[in-house]
Amino acid sequence: MRAWLDEVVLFNGVTATGSYNWYKIDDWQHIMLTLSSASSANFTIKFQWSFSDSKPDFSAAQTNTNRWDYIQVKDYQNNSSIDWDTGISFAGTDDVRMVEFNTNWLKWVSATITARSAWAVSLRLVAFNNQ
Repeated sequence: MRAWLDEVVLFNGVTATGSYNWYKIDDWQHIMLTLSSASSANFTIKFQWSFSDSKPDFSAAQTNTNRWDYIQVKDYQNNSSIDWDTGISFAGTDDVRMVEFNTNWLKWVSATITARSAWAVSLRLVAFNNQ
């Protein structure tokens, strides 16, 4: 039997660069993200994480008191690893991508959108525990 978290919307049709919503994930064993785009997407997204006790500011620089980093994700489409500093890039073609990441000791997750020239992007999180 699995305990599921209802889908959480982190982004919904955003059209600007930056870090948006975050989610506290320390109660969940497995985290999956669905990334989808519209309007001839052209952008890069990088996933962020932290195990700090208090939520870091994912939109600010990494410091001794604002501890976060980018995280590598695993693509469900072809089981490839997507490098944490590279992220996922869309180049004028809309798509849906589903990824997961290792949740060992993670408390917070977010994402930041960079290098945007055209698009609307949505990002949803689903989590579950094996019981």
